[in-house]
Amino acid sequence: MSVSQNDNNSNKETLLHRIQSLEKRLSKIESILRVEWQSEITKTKLEEGLTAERAESKIVEYGLAWLGGIVFLFGIVFLMSYTESLGYLVLSKFVAILLTLLLFAFSYFSQKQFPILANVLKISTPLLLYYIIVRLHFFVEQPLIARKEIILFVLLMVVIIQFYNAIRENSEFFGVIAVFLSITTAVFSDSAYITFLALILTALGSYALFYYKLWWKLYVFSLFMVYLAHLMWLFGNPIMGHQMRLVELPQYSIIFLSVYAIIYAFSIFIPKKKLASNAALISISIWNALWFLLLLLIMIPSFYKESYVFIFSGIALFCILFAVILKLKSNRSFAPATYACFGFTAFSIAVYGYFGLPYAYFLLALQSFLVVSMALWFRSKIIVVANSLLFVFILLVYLITSEPVNLINFAFSFTALGTARILNWQKERLTLQTNIFRYIYLLAAFFMILHSLNQALPAHYVTLAWTATAFGFFLLSILLRNSKYRYLSVLTILVTAGHLFFIDLNQMSVGNRVIAFLVFAIISIGVSLYYTKRIRN
Repeated sequence: MSVSQNDNNSNKETLLHRIQSLEKRLSKIESILRVEWQSEITKTKLEEGLTAERAESKIVEYGLAWLGGIVFLFGIVFLMSYTESLGYLVLSKFVAILLTLLLFAFSYFSQKQFPILANVLKISTPLLLYYIIVRLHFFVEQPLIARKEIILFVLLMVVIIQFYNAIRENSEFFGVIAVFLSITTAVFSDSAYITFLALILTALGSYALFYYKLWWKLYVFSLFMVYLAHLMWLFGNPIMGHQMRLVELPQYSIIFLSVYAIIYAFSIFIPKKKLASNAALISISIWNALWFLLLLLIMIPSFYKESYVFIFSGIALFCILFAVILKLKSNRSFAPATYACFGFTAFSIAVYGYFGLPYAYFLLALQSFLVVSMALWFRSKIIVVANSLLFVFILLVYLITSEPVNLINFAFSFTALGTARILNWQKERLTLQTNIFRYIYLLAAFFMILHSLNQALPAHYVTLAWTATAFGFFLLSILLRNSKYRYLSVLTILVTAGHLFFIDLNQMSVGNRVIAFLVFAIISIGVSLYYTKRIRN
């Protein structure tokens, strides 16, 4: 019994010893975790403090540099104005130009010690210098330099220097400033041909920077500014104090407008290894076309009512030839299709202007074959979509606004049926993922064939002709092994039945009525027997 009690005491002591050892280990773990937790908190606080300190430093450094630089420049402007008010015209300009040049020099010699302030001055001092030079002649009661040509030349030198700085600093933003100053100089010239020449040079300069530097934002900015400046000239250049109205003479402005469009169109030739994405080029192409079209639509009613046919013919010829060149030389798949669509749209306007309505509809209908042929060569779904929308639009306009002409009716019918067949025949080449456009042409063909026969034939022959049409669709379905024509055949039979019972019964003679019923019955039963046999097999 005593042995057993000793064993129990020994087990209790061992268990107690283990518990105490475990408590010591837990205490050590808690102390280690507490130290590490406090260390993490301290580290987090230090990082937060450093981040706040950096943020504060950035705000102070950037904000005060910009604020101080801008305030200093305004101080120079106010100093110049105050000195002018005292009657010291020459001295005011001399002091302002001298201070601006000193700031300009400081920005270059201090860019290592004070990079932010130097950058602020590099941006603002060219604008200030430009403003001071402008005030030597423009927007003042007593010009210090009477000859405008001298001021324009000096302003041009400032623009050239700014372009040079943009290239030297490899700064697209500096380039944007240069484009802005160049466009402003063109507007200040207040002369048509000087303005046009300056705009062309600006477009060429921005194109060079886009091609070699890939500054596409600058290029888009210059596109907007060039067309906007031309639009401003077109409305009399109100910035220079003139009344806002259309100019009296076009002064060959359409030629210069076309030059802008061609320059911006050539952006598509930038190699794909330089600019892989098409987004910027698509944007440039679309905005170029929209701006060009807007200005053209403003100018044509005022200056070119008699010659707009030749203008749109030229646009169509250029766009289609340009699309062919892009197909042969460019590696941008969207570009040839885009310019081909522009070309065919311009061609449609030229056809309308030359032939007038309704006779222009004949060529506009047949144009679909030419467009689809181009789409096959380009392997372009874009052209197919655009052609389908244009075809439907022209057809609807013709049906709503014009008296029916048999030749035009059959032209639309033939074109719709033929185009649908081509789209089905070459769908793999066109990589069309949907049949919706073919269905559009088939429905147009169905409606126009019935409409054409109804307009061309005497009333008592319409039912027979429509019945023959249903039989023709049925034969096509067998020959081409295409179920879509069987559907058209059945649909034609149903429409013919409605015409037979609701219209012909009241109009046709007994003899013609018998013939119509017999022919219609034979065709209907024949189609029904064919379907019955086909289903059983």
